[in-house]
Amino acid sequence: MIRNVHLIAVRINRQFLRDRRFLGLSLIVPLLLMLLIKYVFESLPGLARLGVHISDYSILLAAYLVHFLAYILSTIVLVRDRVTGTLARMFVYGYRRREIVLGYVAGYSTIAAVQTALVLILTKYLFDIKLASDIVAIVMTVLALAVVSVGLGVFISNFARNEGQVFPFVPMVIIPSALLSGIAIPIPDLPQVLQWCSYLVPLRYAVDVLRGVVLENRSFFDELTPFFVLVGVGAALLASASLSLRERE
Repeated sequence: MIRNVHLIAVRINRQFLRDRRFLGLSLIVPLLLMLLIKYVFESLPGLARLGVHISDYSILLAAYLVHFLAYILSTIVLVRDRVTGTLARMFVYGYRRREIVLGYVAGYSTIAAVQTALVLILTKYLFDIKLASDIVAIVMTVLALAVVSVGLGVFISNFARNEGQVFPFVPMVIIPSALLSGIAIPIPDLPQVLQWCSYLVPLRYAVDVLRGVVLENRSFFDELTPFFVLVGVGAALLASASLSLRERE
């Protein structure tokens, strides 16, 4: 099993290196978006008058960006392999469903880790924030979120037969993630029904950890519950992706 997972992950990483446009989209676009966020929000004087400092929320926005890109790009990768017949050939060669899912997650998690590092480094220098005391907690949380987002992308991709069918699933995940995670609106301010719905949003748990560590100066050990829930959601998504992956289209 480990050998097959490794082979799939290596193949995916080789695909990334050969596809320069996809590689550029994965690595350059996050940096451009963080620059856009900085300059757009800093140009709004009303935020300063309200006492809102975008630097306080920059790590939360960085986490959202990693979540968004990891989800989108991993979804497209598996659908593209389905369209080209690569997925069908893996089944013919005897790969099992869980090996395929874990291989895709392992392969894409490599580039997700690079994305995470680039976004966090740029966020630190763009917004002049100090991360020395909680850098481990931030990196572990955002990286865990990236892997969970990859698992979510693999799961969602099982319901799309081609790349065009991926796009209706984008707002179904990304808009609830923005509105129900606590980034835009504090969860206690939401209607009770939406507060319950927020438990289905993986980003909520990452935001809980990052808000506690970065904004409220709490220890990472105080935020272990949402962190482990985030990891548990990732495990559930991987199991669901394995069960829903079809051998025949």
